[in-house]
Amino acid sequence: MIRLIKRLIWGSAMLAISWQCSPDESSTNTPNSSYEEAVRETATAFFSTFSERKDWEKLLSFYRADLQFHDIALQLELDSLWQFERFYNWPDTGFHKLSPEQEHLAIESLVVENSTAVVRGHLNPFFYYGQRVDTDWGMEFTIWLYFDQDLKIKRQVDWFEYDPSVVESVLTRYKTQGVEKTPDWLDLSR
Repeated sequence: MIRLIKRLIWGSAMLAISWQCSPDESSTNTPNSSYEEAVRETATAFFSTFSERKDWEKLLSFYRADLQFHDIALQLELDSLWQFERFYNWPDTGFHKLSPEQEHLAIESLVVENSTAVVRGHLNPFFYYGQRVDTDWGMEFTIWLYFDQDLKIKRQVDWFEYDPSVVESVLTRYKTQGVEKTPDWLDLSR
């Protein structure tokens, strides 16, 4: 009998908790959900701009000046927007889409929770210094964006599946110069 009473109490408590945690009409318009929706809209606009790969200044406008950027595969950490500008450097790269209307990114999923947006997808084929880069090695990515209260990106973490030659150069850099060394191709001097 005591066991049955304990089960009833436990079951009632779990039912009450699940009822309180389930969304209702009044909770869908809370300040947190509207902020989360604003994060989703901003992240969607950011990835649309990134995918079009036409408006460099617009892309940069999504970021804070004190952006923290981390590329996991390259083991690269940058601590400002100007360093990020030197790293991505759209205007002066050998990158070209196959056609002007082509989307650079194919977004497979976008998940938003609070101030964080996570996108998973893959790169579409492109030209890099005249050579076509295609899907032989997958070209998948996951990007984590962390937004501040003003909907500016304060932190970005990239997980890109790079071409094997890029991975080889990272490993060579580790072996010869150590993990903390910035790649030679990235000039971070002012």
